[in-house]
Amino acid sequence: MHVAVAWYQAGRGRRIGTERQLAKALRRLTPYAPAHRGLELAPLLQQLRELSARGSLDLPPPNL
Repeated sequence: MHVAVAWYQAGRGRRIGTERQLAKALRRLTPYAPAHRGLELAPLLQQLRELSARGSLDLPPPNL
């Protein structure tokens, strides 16, 4: 959920909302890594970390 909201916030130009949602997504998904119920989380978590560090609102599609 937080991943989708981060992209939504970025699309609306809201940097703080994007940063907070990326942080929440990382915090909530990390305990389930590297995979959960057949979904590989490692690539998504890596992407979220990189996007958080970059601080840009130009987000590419999520790595699912």
